[in-house]
Amino acid sequence: MKKIHFYTWIIALGMAFATPANGASLSFLPTGFQLDSDAIQDLAVKVGDRIDLSFSLNTDGLNANLQSIDIRVDQDLGESSLNADRTDADEAAFPTFSFGGSPQNTGLFSAIFERRGNPGLAPNTTIELVTGSLDILSGLRNDGIPDLAVSVVSAIDANGTDVTNLFNLSGQSVDLQQPIPESTPILSLLTVGLLAVGSRVKK
Repeated sequence: MKKIHFYTWIIALGMAFATPANGASLSFLPTGFQLDSDAIQDLAVKVGDRIDLSFSLNTDGLNANLQSIDIRVDQDLGESSLNADRTDADEAAFPTFSFGGSPQNTGLFSAIFERRGNPGLAPNTTIELVTGSLDILSGLRNDGIPDLAVSVVSAIDANGTDVTNLFNLSGQSVDLQQPIPESTPILSLLTVGLLAVGSRVKK
């Protein structure tokens, strides 16, 4: 397998995201869950943690082999660093691979990952594209902004048909967050409850 490294100047990961019920998709795990009131999925992490990640491609609903796919990746390099490997299945399906990126005004680093070639990926097939680990850095902050986001830019099948709209174009994203402590009112109520029980026992 070919090693790809996400460091200060590059993000090298082919991947993607949220899975529609019956359609082509790119997805990554873990997907995260809600830790706060905003709409972004969250991953509870601490500085120094290493999180395992896996990215998959699904071609449900296509009528011909997926011949090429371009994927956009946005990452906050101040909060995490990702090391990743393309899988053998990914390399076999898409022998031509390239990427390039640049910093954005939002503070994220954005890159486009291009996959091309024969045989491509057959319809109604799922493969793991990339495996990797995410190292959580000292810049971790709870800011309500996606720290890792992916979306499909372009997808073309073997007939030359643009099938981009068969994928979830809104993408998938997660916000890296430190665990949110229990709220003070709840802890206070628990403390009062325990004191009351202790008082009754003494009586």
